Amino acid sequence: MNPMSTARFRRFTGLTAVAIAAATILVTAGHLAPPKEGMVLPVKLALLGGSTVVQAATAEAVNAGVMLGDGAVSIDGVPMLRVLRWPSDLLREGQTNSYVFTADDGTDYAVDLMPAPGAFLRHSLDIILVVSLLAVSVFYLLVGAVVWRSKWERVEAWAFMLFCSAMSAELAAWARMDLVPFGATRILANMPFLGATAFHLFSTYPIEPPWIVRNPRIRLVPYIGAAILSVMVLSSGLISPWLDMVSANLAFAYGLGLCAVAMGVLASERGRARLAGVGDRVDIVLLGGIASFLPATMIAFAEYYLRTSFPPHLALLWVVFLPPAIGIGMLRRQRFEFRLLAKSSAAYGAATLAITGLFALMITFADQAVQGFGVTMQSAQVVFLFLAILAFNPLRDRLQRLVDGIFDRDHSRYRSAVREISEAMVSMLSLGEIGDRILAALTDTMGVERAMVMLLDDESRLLRPSVWRGDWDEENRETLEIPAEHPIWRYLWMRREELYRADFDEEPDPEKRELCWDVFDSLEVELLVPILFGVDMLGVIAVGRKLSGEPLATEDRQLLRTLANQSAIAMENAKAFDEIAKLNETLEARVEARTTELQEIQLQLMQSEKLSSLGQLVAGVAHELNNPIGFVHANLQLLDEFIDKLSRAQDAGTDTEQIRAAIAKLLSRSREGTHRVKEIVQDLRAFSRMDQAELQDADLHEELDRTLGLMEPQFKDGVTVVREYGDLPRVRCYPGQLNQVFLNLLMNACDAMGCQGSVQITTTMIPEGVRLEFQDDGPGIPPELLNRLFEPFFTTKEVGKGTGLGLSLSHGIIERHRGKFTVKSNLGEGATFVIELPLDASPRGEVESEFASAAAS
Repeated sequence: MNPMSTARFRRFTGLTAVAIAAATILVTAGHLAPPKEGMVLPVKLALLGGSTVVQAATAEAVNAGVMLGDGAVSIDGVPMLRVLRWPSDLLREGQTNSYVFTADDGTDYAVDLMPAPGAFLRHSLDIILVVSLLAVSVFYLLVGAVVWRSKWERVEAWAFMLFCSAMSAELAAWARMDLVPFGATRILANMPFLGATAFHLFSTYPIEPPWIVRNPRIRLVPYIGAAILSVMVLSSGLISPWLDMVSANLAFAYGLGLCAVAMGVLASERGRARLAGVGDRVDIVLLGGIASFLPATMIAFAEYYLRTSFPPHLALLWVVFLPPAIGIGMLRRQRFEFRLLAKSSAAYGAATLAITGLFALMITFADQAVQGFGVTMQSAQVVFLFLAILAFNPLRDRLQRLVDGIFDRDHSRYRSAVREISEAMVSMLSLGEIGDRILAALTDTMGVERAMVMLLDDESRLLRPSVWRGDWDEENRETLEIPAEHPIWRYLWMRREELYRADFDEEPDPEKRELCWDVFDSLEVELLVPILFGVDMLGVIAVGRKLSGEPLATEDRQLLRTLANQSAIAMENAKAFDEIAKLNETLEARVEARTTELQEIQLQLMQSEKLSSLGQLVAGVAHELNNPIGFVHANLQLLDEFIDKLSRAQDAGTDTEQIRAAIAKLLSRSREGTHRVKEIVQDLRAFSRMDQAELQDADLHEELDRTLGLMEPQFKDGVTVVREYGDLPRVRCYPGQLNQVFLNLLMNACDAMGCQGSVQITTTMIPEGVRLEFQDDGPGIPPELLNRLFEPFFTTKEVGKGTGLGLSLSHGIIERHRGKFTVKSNLGEGATFVIELPLDASPRGEVESEFASAAAS
């Protein structure tokens, strides 16, 4: 079948098995308590194959000679197996039935017995056992469902679900076989499937036998046999009683036999499982299977052959150990570590028992000694007992410490190794030194035959050998590398824990499974431990087998995780140290380059704002130039006409004085126009100072007037300028930069007033130098915006009408002149910008030349 069909088949069979088990549990739960009214059999029976054995009997039955352990053959000539399908059909209150039993010696005897009332089965112990058995049935179903839900794509989880469902249905049917209709039939019909699912499970998990791998269809054979036997059991009563007995015995023996065969198959694979790294799982499953099935099997055989009357319900409760033993192994990737626990528990038990026995002997001896002296007082015995109890606890504690020292010796050595490594790695700043320290701890403390630390190459994204210890093939070692695209990289990074080769047995993709197996085989190691720092994987610790041949225990893995964590921190510290050292080597050059870059960006911003201001200025200047130029152009056309008239008048000999006077007047007016053009060009030239890029002694009033002259086109339509000039000395500054500040303030005032209002410029002397105030009668500035006016790129103008750099750059220019630039405003009362400059406004520091060049740009 293709994968989709296989998945659908598994889902269908699994859900069907769960539904059957759940239905059986519900039916049994409805018959937990025997009916208060109605009649039941006067004997309580246990089913063993095709035989039914008496477990309990009424007083009437005991007086009639019915013994516990006798076999029940028939009632009124109807075989007992058929009677158990629906016993109430033959039972009538006040009417006797003829029973045939088989005694211990094999002889049959017949007795007439009255049916018993339902209260015969209403014993507290019996109900407790039934409820317990039903609870174990539910437990099986829940464990199987949880494992299947978590590992639904795995074949072993499906097999486990089938087994748990079969066992759950079997236990639930056993719980009330004497009350539930067809209870015995359901037990016998389900028994072959219990054996088939057990064989399926134990031939799949924890390891598949080679002969199953070569021919997986072998697993179908037990299911086919189970189906045939179940059909025979369900059809019993239709052919002959003899066939009923044969099918019942076959079904019972088939189920038990397959369970035994399954355990035998698993036991036979212990050696191969140990080589594959799953030997511990096989051991724990075998231990759980033996603990679960052995008591029930022994009691069943004892009842069948020895005719004992031990209640089978109690034996069936032991099967509760099996599902957690298997389920935890499937859900957990870590190996089981029960050997040390078993050894130490046995040591604790034996030692405690020995001490208890010793104290019992001492108390007995003391009691005899006291009696030998003729003292029989009970108080003396109490004193000896009290002294013994006082001495018992210290001795027991000392014994426990001794046991811990014996069985926990490796753990103590590991703690010491971790402490030494932690102290040593604090001062390690070399990756090679860190790797050597890790491998020294592995080989010396854990006793592994070989180990390697592979570190990530950031450029090639490859894990490559860094340091190693042990017997490594030099030629192969040089070629070992794991790319970031390898699936084992993803497993290590996502799981964030150590990985065994056996952990990839569950990988559904065969290509990925083979690739991951190849890593372990090529490295010839048992375990890979990722070195993780946050979300980054720095490397891998590859660990080989122990020299003793024992598998890596829990303490070994804990030490490896600790080493990986410690080394990750140390490696990051080493990398950080290297980076800091490299940064220190180039820090000064980088700071200088960054400073130059920032200065260039700042100058570019200044130039950008300057060009923006000039762009707005050019529109008005162009209009101002257009008037005189147009006037001169028109006069030149008139001059051409007057010259033509003058030439004709001279040729005619007429009077030319009037024409000459007109020409002179025309030329005079043209000279006035060209003079105006010359003034505008000179103002622009002086404003930008393109030819003066050095510090100058400037008259600020002249600079203000020159800037106002350039703003005249914008102001002449509705803006009144009020000049309140005081007596100011000349100031040493960059006039071109200050003109840019003046222009920006005047243009902002014009925009704020909508080209309608007045601007007052006031200049005064102050002790620190000079003070300039620009006051407009516009709408003012909201208080919440005052603190943001000098922020770069902050503007209240519409998109496309302002860069937000004007005031920021103006503030920078004033600060570089060692001045102050402030603003005062009340909403609705206009705004006042105040500039204070020292008389010597030279910029500070070595950047003077750069800002001087900005004036010329």
